[in-house]
Amino acid sequence: MIKRVIVLVTLLFAFVGANENIVVYKVENKDHSISAQTIAAGLEKHGYVVSKNQDMNGPYVTQFGKSTFHSYNLMSVYHPEFAKNSVLKSMRAGIFVPFSVGVYQRQNDDSLYVALLSAKAQQRILNIEDKLYAQLEELNKKTIKNILPNAEISVLDYESTKTDKSFYTTYSFEIDDEDALQEYDNMMMGMQGNMKMAGFVVANYINYNEELQDNDVNDYLFFHSFSLCKLKVIYELSKKTPEAGAFAPCTMIIYHKKGSNKTEIVSLNINGLISILALKDKSLVDMLEKTQSEMISIIKDSSE
Repeated sequence: MIKRVIVLVTLLFAFVGANENIVVYKVENKDHSISAQTIAAGLEKHGYVVSKNQDMNGPYVTQFGKSTFHSYNLMSVYHPEFAKNSVLKSMRAGIFVPFSVGVYQRQNDDSLYVALLSAKAQQRILNIEDKLYAQLEELNKKTIKNILPNAEISVLDYESTKTDKSFYTTYSFEIDDEDALQEYDNMMMGMQGNMKMAGFVVANYINYNEELQDNDVNDYLFFHSFSLCKLKVIYELSKKTPEAGAFAPCTMIIYHKKGSNKTEIVSLNINGLISILALKDKSLVDMLEKTQSEMISIIKDSSE
């Protein structure tokens, strides 16, 4: 009886300080037989849309001359039913259409990891409470276990830090409905050029309005989703916190609801990364703040 109590207490203490915002699965993969494509194919088989499965390790080696990973992939993923239901309840929920899944295996490590945000994190980022997110997390977990029966949840041994800052940023500007499409085209011409000059890459694009219309939702003039990445940033983040792949690439949505006479842009910002990953490294935080400042300038300049 005494031994059982000691074991129970030990287990309880092991979970103190755990990060509840990121779900990380770990599976033995010494022979490298499991790949990011294994995960992508499994997700698609279970009804998810994998709009992008981006190998990052090749670009790491090409641009920086080295990598600490055997493989590092960033996926842009969404579940059509959840996506539709969440956006119908709150337009800003579109920043998780798609959401990110990081799949990675370090060199000299026999295990492969799959990282994604928890329901708690998604609700915290959006400042929303809705059972939809718990339902998505349950489906995500069930699906990963179906794809990787031997995978187990790997508990991150740090807590997210607290902050009262918002984890998403909204920009809006008034524009008559009849002029919105032309203004959008003009804005994107400037934005894409400025993003390229600043080193941002549009890793993935979804015209989500087409999918909404296919589901008889005709509320929008347009609803676009852009998955954005800056290679240097994710490279530095992944070296120290590879689970950062649960955030990258970050999604920015641009939409105009009919009758609103207003175009809105919503994006994830660095506050979520810093808080949920408990980042304390000044060089990383400075890099993220600079990246955020650049994106704000690009959006403001393009929408004026």
